[in-house]
Amino acid sequence: MKDFPKITEELAVLQNEGRWEEGIERTEHLLKHCAAELDPGEKSFLCGRYGYFLHFVGRIEEAAGAYREAVALAPYLAQQRKLYSDYLMVCHYLPHVSDEELAGEHFVYNQLFRPGEEIGHARELHRRHEKIRIGYLSSNFKKHVMSCFMMQLLAIADRSRFEVYCYDLGGFDDAAAEQMKSFGNIWRNIALSEAKERAQAIAADEIDILFDLSGHTDGGHGLATLGYRPAPVQITGIGYMSTSGLKAVDYYLSDVFLDPRGHGDEYFSEKLLRLSHSHFCYTPFEEIFKSTVERQPRGRTVFGCFNNSAKISDEMLRLWLTLLRRVPDSSLLLKAWNPERLQKRALSLGYIPEEIEVRPMTLDYIHEYMDMDIALDTFPYTGGGTTCEALYMGVPVVSLCGTRHGTRFGLSLLENVGLGELAAKSPEEYAEKAAALAADRALLAALHKNLRPMMQRSPVMDGRSYVREVEAMYEKIWQAWLEQRE
Repeated sequence: MKDFPKITEELAVLQNEGRWEEGIERTEHLLKHCAAELDPGEKSFLCGRYGYFLHFVGRIEEAAGAYREAVALAPYLAQQRKLYSDYLMVCHYLPHVSDEELAGEHFVYNQLFRPGEEIGHARELHRRHEKIRIGYLSSNFKKHVMSCFMMQLLAIADRSRFEVYCYDLGGFDDAAAEQMKSFGNIWRNIALSEAKERAQAIAADEIDILFDLSGHTDGGHGLATLGYRPAPVQITGIGYMSTSGLKAVDYYLSDVFLDPRGHGDEYFSEKLLRLSHSHFCYTPFEEIFKSTVERQPRGRTVFGCFNNSAKISDEMLRLWLTLLRRVPDSSLLLKAWNPERLQKRALSLGYIPEEIEVRPMTLDYIHEYMDMDIALDTFPYTGGGTTCEALYMGVPVVSLCGTRHGTRFGLSLLENVGLGELAAKSPEEYAEKAAALAADRALLAALHKNLRPMMQRSPVMDGRSYVREVEAMYEKIWQAWLEQRE
């Protein structure tokens, strides 16, 4: 299509400015009325953009369909990989996907890599290293929720045993990036367009263990790099909620609450590395660290959820409505990219205006946790960073947990903080636990006061113990590779 570069620029503006409804209308028009002028690559791109816009307004099933069509049309493997990663991401929002189905969809990803393209690694070369070379690969070395979970790995590595390399896929330069650069690790900006080029750049450093911290988020660029095996031992986890599906990835970092021993291994193409406590280690941003938890007394109970609004399905809204009706004089506080749309959905499901407040998503929102009494986790795509934020701000979280890794983040965090009883196994139990907590005003007041110190004393914020346990695993799996026969 002759004007296609202008169209991509136009859609990029709509994306960057958060004008998703306009993006939906524009891509729908182009796909319907200009189909004859589009080559397969252009049509694939538009279907992918369409899926992106649909995702952000909460039309998840339609988004998944758009991404599947985009993958089918994509003429190049690199494009297929990126779009398939986007598809896998939205699958986690779908409420009725089984553990087996989700794992199966992920295992397909490996088919998008050609055999024989992996980089080889000679054990004798790697044995010469005085220290184990650890590489961390991410597009989120910036002010992003993932930096809260990778910070300790970068800051307090045992430099007598390990040499740490950071491979930056994003190339951002904000205050958080500068802080991470200050730790003394070797920093590489590899924001290159081709995954093979990125892999070659990493391999040139003779990295021993490479840890991808993004999974299928951000288009899966990190995993596409790992597909060429730039390091002999490769790990993923923390930044994603399911298996990579990629045979070139050897291990997945988890914990005993997310994946109890003897359970869940069949849903991973990787071997599970189960930490004894939390696989999350939380370091709050400075504004959260310096915040206070002083709240004004309220006569009514305010439930709240600041999770990504795309996680708020109609099923979730219905469950919350049953809770509100069980708790007299209660209300629900939410945040959304499109508050009006979410408010309208809620009213159509039976809410009355006095029961629900939907505020716009903002960057500066941490003080708004003082406006809620109890945080409600989403399901099946549970919170990670927002759960940590709520607990640190003195707000107890009620979570619904399932049987697979990505539905148990709330359970793991609550168990590690000492509040495992707030994790429910069924929607009915979820509503019961939230209602019971709302009725116990003395307990609620005590949690508001004591949750932050509970967090600070818990394994979730014990950076030293966490990093030492992870590093012990590094040494174990590295020795296992060295002892393998060529």
